[in-house]
Amino acid sequence: MIFILLILVLFLLLPVICFPSCKRDEGYVDALIVLGCPAYDDGTMSVTQKMRVEKAAKAVIQYKIPVCIFTGGKAHNHYSEASIMAEYFTKLTHQKALLEDKSTTTYENMKYTQKLCQEHQFKKIGILTSGYHVNRAYAMSHKFFDDVIMFHAPYRFTIKKILREYISRYQYLYIEIRNYLKRKEK
Repeated sequence: MIFILLILVLFLLLPVICFPSCKRDEGYVDALIVLGCPAYDDGTMSVTQKMRVEKAAKAVIQYKIPVCIFTGGKAHNHYSEASIMAEYFTKLTHQKALLEDKSTTTYENMKYTQKLCQEHQFKKIGILTSGYHVNRAYAMSHKFFDDVIMFHAPYRFTIKKILREYISRYQYLYIEIRNYLKRKEK
């Protein structure tokens, strides 16, 4: 019985152990990438989008960040996450933003934005996302960027968001283990 309980505890703690906390290390970067999240089904900004954009606007002004890149395609409905967030950002700051609007996952956010950063020769990258999502995003970022600083946007705590993040961490771990095993076979 104790063995089963131990396995269960390990299973529940695995996503926490494998994604250690990153420092809240905000400061100047060449470009700030704001990770996408879905708008409401009618195309209006979600609360999470609004919080991320408002945090981005404050960071751009406070740290004099020259470029903000919004990511996210039409992952959950017919509205581009990046376009909706960039429009609000421009209203707040009167500054244009770059868009990456093909991605549908956090991994794709990083992958497609990496190309934009290389084209514009951005070296020091800031990634802004909600606090519950920041550790997994930080883990993924090192596959694509050498010099990364994480920016934490506030968020409204909901069980649904935390559960979705927990499940996403397991999916990411599964993919990483599978890729590792494929590389070992070669």
